[in-house]
Amino acid sequence: MKTLAHSLLTALLLSTATFASTAATTPTAANPTVTTESYKAAVFPAASPSKLNVFVERTPGQMMIVSLKGTDGKVLARQLVNKKQGNFRFQFDMSDLQDGTYSVELSSGNDVTVYPVTLATQPVQTPTRTIAIN
Repeated sequence: MKTLAHSLLTALLLSTATFASTAATTPTAANPTVTTESYKAAVFPAASPSKLNVFVERTPGQMMIVSLKGTDGKVLARQLVNKKQGNFRFQFDMSDLQDGTYSVELSSGNDVTVYPVTLATQPVQTPTRTIAIN
């Protein structure tokens, strides 16, 4: 009986690990680089305003889709990467988009990574002057 229970528990743990490997991955602020079985990716703001860098290291062999999506899930921009292309990088131009929440989704086979992106315009601060009499 103990062996049967141990076998069932082992099978349950293995099936959970298998399901977890195909789930979407979300990077954290502490570690924006994501590594999956088929690629290693990083998405971060560019030095120029309203540009978003996408860097991907991968071994050729599987088609990849990189999408910029709105909060409603609508695809605003898409970059297709063919099976033969290895490492690549490009920029999304976000200058025509309204302030709000967006996401960059990288998909290659069963590996999916979603990067949440917030676009916000900083308010312009007018300089203030004070006069002091000593």
